[in-house]
Amino acid sequence: MPGKKKSSSNIRKPAKTKKKTPKTAPRKKKPAASVKAAAKRDYKALFHRKLTENHLFYEVGRIIASETEPFDLIKKIVAVINKEVPFEDATVYTVKKDMTGLEPFYYGGPLFKNATLDTIYYDIGAPGNIAATGEAIFMQDAALYEGFLQYPEEQRKPGSYVGIALKNESRVIGVMGFSHSDPGAFRVEDLDTIRTLSPLISAGFEKAELFRKTLELSRVDELTGLLNYRVLMEKLAEEVRRKIRTSREFAFVMIDIDDFKRVNDRYGHLEGSRLIAQMGPLLRTACRTDSTDICFRYGGEEFSILLTETTMEEARAVAERLRQSVDEYPFTVKVNHPQETITISLGVSSMAGDKQKSITELINEADIALYHAKAAGKNRVICYSEGCGMPAASSAERKGLP
Repeated sequence: MPGKKKSSSNIRKPAKTKKKTPKTAPRKKKPAASVKAAAKRDYKALFHRKLTENHLFYEVGRIIASETEPFDLIKKIVAVINKEVPFEDATVYTVKKDMTGLEPFYYGGPLFKNATLDTIYYDIGAPGNIAATGEAIFMQDAALYEGFLQYPEEQRKPGSYVGIALKNESRVIGVMGFSHSDPGAFRVEDLDTIRTLSPLISAGFEKAELFRKTLELSRVDELTGLLNYRVLMEKLAEEVRRKIRTSREFAFVMIDIDDFKRVNDRYGHLEGSRLIAQMGPLLRTACRTDSTDICFRYGGEEFSILLTETTMEEARAVAERLRQSVDEYPFTVKVNHPQETITISLGVSSMAGDKQKSITELINEADIALYHAKAAGKNRVICYSEGCGMPAASSAERKGLP
């Protein structure tokens, strides 16, 4: 109809403008050749690392299988590790028997030249913390680690350190550490390598320690801690051979506790065993065991001493000093029974001059001198003289009396 307005629904609405999104530059694809080359390089590095680790495990396993001496075992393992890990100094501590700290077992490198390490207690220094927690420590710069220092007088200085715990199934048995004077000398891969070797090294060290203790028990008298008769024969044979080569004389001393049967009869065999046990440390203290003298338990209440590169007169002086030490020593039986006296008699023989004698002859001469000391009143030293024979038995001995 004319004059009629058009409905508003027919009016065109303005079109909505679409927001233009900024166009991003298309991602450039790496050339396929460069991707393949990078993958190839990574593969080669990983393969080389795994091959190196396998060789390292083989070398350490071979050392553990062939080496029975604990110190040599650790020394060789450290040398093999040094081919792959660039350290300058190495330390190995073992846990003390009372488990209160660490004792230095092995240390090598420029840092420890002409140095002597002391005991480290738990929670002190890097090794002490490793022993306390059982966890490894990896430091790119030791100067920044407050707890690295182990001794009060130690100065803080830059350097790298990596340390691991040596553990068995139940506890930490030691700590192995490596250091370098330059910060950042170690990689994380070095820590992984050493940490992976830790169980193998721990098992090998325990095996060597067990072998050493077993061997020691077969050569040491359990009661006195002295070497036994078997080792005495070995040492005497060595000295006879040395005497033939170098003409250096040596001496031999036989020792017997005076009236030992009386101690057993009066106070019991337990007191007698205690007396023999106390004689072992006393002999080692009174003799020159740090240089030339080796002490043995010959058997029963008898002991012996091998004095290398020693004349008869020098051996007499050593024997006399030992006799006085025993006379003055406060044995348990003397403390419990003040009226009791404990003394020893000693016989000395030597291998000197051009005349050669057998081990049996040497021992027999010392034994003859010992019997002369007994016959002369006991508590004295007698040196064997040429042509000396066994003394005549006393009347009490002829009657078979104690």
